[in-house]
Amino acid sequence: MRCLIAGLMTEFEPRYDETVKLAKPFEYEGERETDISLSVSDEELENLQKKMVEGSTVGATENFLLSSVFMRKAITRGVMLLHASALVVDGGAYLFSAQSGVGKSTHTRLWLSEFGDAVHILNDDKPVLKIGGDSVTVCGTPFDGGSGIALNESCPLRAIIFLERGERNSVSRPDKKRILRELYFATAHRVGRVSAEAMLDNFERLMALTEFYVLTCNMEPEAAHVAYDAIIGSK
Repeated sequence: MRCLIAGLMTEFEPRYDETVKLAKPFEYEGERETDISLSVSDEELENLQKKMVEGSTVGATENFLLSSVFMRKAITRGVMLLHASALVVDGGAYLFSAQSGVGKSTHTRLWLSEFGDAVHILNDDKPVLKIGGDSVTVCGTPFDGGSGIALNESCPLRAIIFLERGERNSVSRPDKKRILRELYFATAHRVGRVSAEAMLDNFERLMALTEFYVLTCNMEPEAAHVAYDAIIGSK
């Protein structure tokens, strides 16, 4: 199967229907040469399946493994996969990133309920950032983290927001040390030396081209309005 993901001609052979279904919107039938080949072994599938959340399908495990291989290979090409929920507002993407269990997907769904058709989710777990000379584009991927929300769509990045839980809702600006730490845990941090150098270069370029925020929030509807007013409404 040949798919165009963030401008990269990506080739892989999915075993399971879940992966095929998610990849279909990205399928490419032209004659471009392959940029990246992805593959996972039966042994890798079996080993990871034992570690997945109870009830996870083998198809979901395959999707996760393919996304990991894509992360490591794409990062040397100015393309960085980020563990985040990508929310599109007024034609721009806002990426909400958090460690597992904090509630990034729950938070972005508050935006859907509060703002309706004015917003939509591009990818709920693994969008990619295509870092250019003077701009960053958020691109959809066929890797979804189990939500089923993985659109073949792209739009300019407006901001990256790191979520943390709190009783009261507030927005602040992180320092460089916090940004680097959060980006590291949200992308491909198990990489070799060459990939690690490319990753750090991507981080530096990204910090020069976008805005970062920390959203301390509960999971009440007010959280979406506080975030909107502080990050978007003031512009």
